[in-house]
Amino acid sequence: MVRIGRVLLPTTASLLLLMARAVRAQTPEFSLPPTSLLPNYGRVGIGQREAIEAGAYVARTDDALANWYNPAGLAMSQKTALNASSSAYELTTTTLSGIGEESSATRLSPAGGFFGIVVGEPIARRSRWRFGLAVTKPVAWSPSTLEGAFNLPAMGGTEAFSYSTAAGFGTLIPSLNGAYRLSSTLRVGVGAGYAITDLDQDQTVSDRLVLPDGVITALRSYVTDGSVQHLMLTVGGQWDVAPAFTLGALVTAPGLRIGGKSMVTLSETVFDAAGGESDLAFRDPEAEFDYKLPLRATAGATFRYSRGQVELDIRYYGAADEYELLSSDSVATQIATDATGVPVISHPTFTPVLNQARSIVSFVFGANFSLSRSVRVHGGAFIDPSPVSAPSQSIFRAVNLTGVSGGVSLGSGSLTASLGVSSSWGTTTQQDVGPSLGGQSGTTDVSIHTFTGLYSISFTF
Repeated sequence: MVRIGRVLLPTTASLLLLMARAVRAQTPEFSLPPTSLLPNYGRVGIGQREAIEAGAYVARTDDALANWYNPAGLAMSQKTALNASSSAYELTTTTLSGIGEESSATRLSPAGGFFGIVVGEPIARRSRWRFGLAVTKPVAWSPSTLEGAFNLPAMGGTEAFSYSTAAGFGTLIPSLNGAYRLSSTLRVGVGAGYAITDLDQDQTVSDRLVLPDGVITALRSYVTDGSVQHLMLTVGGQWDVAPAFTLGALVTAPGLRIGGKSMVTLSETVFDAAGGESDLAFRDPEAEFDYKLPLRATAGATFRYSRGQVELDIRYYGAADEYELLSSDSVATQIATDATGVPVISHPTFTPVLNQARSIVSFVFGANFSLSRSVRVHGGAFIDPSPVSAPSQSIFRAVNLTGVSGGVSLGSGSLTASLGVSSSWGTTTQQDVGPSLGGQSGTTDVSIHTFTGLYSISFTF
């Protein structure tokens, strides 16, 4: 289950603050509000055995999942194999509080997944070479649509406030990979991926402030729908130091941007019954969109014993200096009228949405134990620090997550499967927001709990 306490208050308060400014003065530029999205790198479980062991598999991977965890592991696969896995059922409950009441919604949605193939015998004729093809979705966040309406006392009058917001963020990576066995104990691999990152938002807000001497009404609608593409290059290696002990390493270079754009539309109207109205409209179907994919490096060690395996991995993600996430050369049209009805037309410029990421180090531990020839239990734990830098300025939310996973794998022949669950949790620091048209301000924080169902099936030819 995911619980986001007050996660959307910063968004709605920022919207209303901008609306109020539009009525009081003609601004030379305008900004877009923050989102309720999490960009954490390790939140989604990938793989048949791997997901239920928290993803600690860089040293052990030896089948089609090596396309993602370490291409060098493809060389360990003797036969051609297919694998399909999914973090298919993520329950999210989103709660807004801090403006008089609480409003919540629940959603059961896809989170991420994997489909891959390793080409071995009888197709591959040379035992030292292996090749793979995969489609992986390692990043996904799609919380429930949140709607609410409040009636509050404000400034000697009443304020009626309503909102609706939905957002989605994810990265999909088709990839081609190859591996070569240098010796009986040493394997290397390379891979090339085409990463597609999508970011969409749809927000509407209305606010009516009824005062003893007048009424102010504000309406705002904001939509973005963007995609950016990157080329990703990966190298990996595995070394069997001893029969029971293996080291593994993986390095993926920062994504090389190929292209990206986003549709951005924004409209807002503020009407003051005492005199004055402002209407702002902006639309750019070709706005520039970028989201930097960082350097990724993983090192791990695994130990095998008679009934199972354990592995500890260390993951590093590089930093990204401040850059323009969304930018546009287009301008908005703002029409403002005073009490006499005389219009004044201006063209505010688009203020680029900036983003930056900090470097992070995370730890992942996984283990399994064989109950019988065809039944094995698995478990794992991980920490997933947020890459968000300067949380008070970012459109993303900074939440450091801790998680656990577990499950069972079944089968020992050509057809195998697994079932499991994972859960993670974390809390942000408090953040001041506001005021709204009615002067509402507050301090917010975000607490998250996730519960995800995992399943997978694999077939070896």
